[in-house]
Amino acid sequence: MSELHDEFFSVFDQGNWFLASQKIVSLADQSDYGAEILIRLFEGDRFLSNGKFFPGICRDERYPRITQQIVDLLCEQLDRDQSVFEKRVFLNVTPTDFSNPLTVEKLAGLGQKFHQSDRDLVLEFSEIFTPDELFASLERVEVFREAGIIIGLDDYGTGVIRASDIAAFPFDLVKSDRSLCGFEDAWNNPLHAELMQVSKTKPLILIAEGIEEIEHTDSLLALGYQYVQGYAFDKPSKFIQRN
Repeated sequence: MSELHDEFFSVFDQGNWFLASQKIVSLADQSDYGAEILIRLFEGDRFLSNGKFFPGICRDERYPRITQQIVDLLCEQLDRDQSVFEKRVFLNVTPTDFSNPLTVEKLAGLGQKFHQSDRDLVLEFSEIFTPDELFASLERVEVFREAGIIIGLDDYGTGVIRASDIAAFPFDLVKSDRSLCGFEDAWNNPLHAELMQVSKTKPLILIAEGIEEIEHTDSLLALGYQYVQGYAFDKPSKFIQRN
């Protein structure tokens, strides 16, 4: 494994991390729809950019223990005070997570715990999933659905998952990446039209990600998106830190 990955795990194992939360809001009226949970690493007073590590770190066989500790921390918070959570809580998962039976078990348990608190867990499948990995996960997805978990695709437009895969897979939700939604020049990208065509054949919650200009609201609505996530509407804020 790379030295860069070693740096990530060294910082994590020292406990230099916390969870942040960023809201997802309605494009129609900017009411809260949910919030994504994000991991943030730091050394002293210096934050380490996630872009330095992701998505490559997600293929490291050590990564599932990161997800497991995040799940444990969320469960502890649910036991302490459920009210801090939005109605829907978004958490990113990777193929490496799905190859680990304990991680799958913990995710299913977290979904049940949220469901019991009258909230929904949304598992966002990372953009690094390949179609083969996606469809190999169908059995696990059924387990998650039985636990009341919503299944989503993250960062549509940056990976190799296409609209035809979304049509064939039981996704409830799709987030389109900032590269598709955050710039006027990208709004003519045919990937938007392909996604909207799929949404006519199956119910899909559509979220535009990485939006930094509130003036883009009308255009995103016109494209067919219902919800939005980005700095124009909410900046990630510290949510939970262990100890």
